[in-house]
Amino acid sequence: MDAKYKQGVAIGSNEKMDKKINVLGVELDNYGADEALEIVQEYMQNDRLNTIGIVTMQMLMLAGEDEQWKTYMKDLDMSIIGETEILAAAGIEADGTLYEEIESNEFLARLFWYLIQKQSRVFVLGETQDEVESLDKYLQETYPGLQMAGGAVVESLDEAGVDSLLNEINSATADVIVSGLKGTRQDEVVMDNRSKISAKIWLSLGEHPTVQNEAGIKTSWWGSLLKKNTFKRMVTKYKNEQTDG
Repeated sequence: MDAKYKQGVAIGSNEKMDKKINVLGVELDNYGADEALEIVQEYMQNDRLNTIGIVTMQMLMLAGEDEQWKTYMKDLDMSIIGETEILAAAGIEADGTLYEEIESNEFLARLFWYLIQKQSRVFVLGETQDEVESLDKYLQETYPGLQMAGGAVVESLDEAGVDSLLNEINSATADVIVSGLKGTRQDEVVMDNRSKISAKIWLSLGEHPTVQNEAGIKTSWWGSLLKKNTFKRMVTKYKNEQTDG
């Protein structure tokens, strides 16, 4: 990881570098939509691939069990908080615009309208053909004018499979890759091959229930409720352990 990008030198503001929160031992960026979009604009000018990830409760819970998850989130160039429960876990009161922006997916809306204005080309990735088609359709219908460069199903992560995927992405001359891949497949694809990808931004949607539902990818409301309760218990336990320690 190039430290100057990770630490935000290209952003042009020391204040932005300090906007961090810690949840369950994972350090996350805590930018508002305006600040995050400024960083995106810098990324679009870079000569390298920058990674942005939507971080959810599920990802944070898994980070406590799987070091690869924690490494993936640490290595992101910018993390975007995807659920308000994460702000609450960090002790941020629910009386500011950050909560409203997260609930309305403000960052994603700003990002895609910016890409429309810049006539940037978007390539989508998914686990199945149905997911790729659903995500492609969702983006086109939600953000009219967005230029789609194509999409691909990630079936194999062996060397031949990854090489074929990278060739497909690069031949599409995409500026932004929107990934619906689950689990640490993000890490296995992009973090190990970022120098081979000609796009400017890799955007990982994570397992974001709101976006998935809107895109027609089914999620369980009961599972979401259980997840919220489990997350709250884990945060309480973690804070108690830190206090006792």
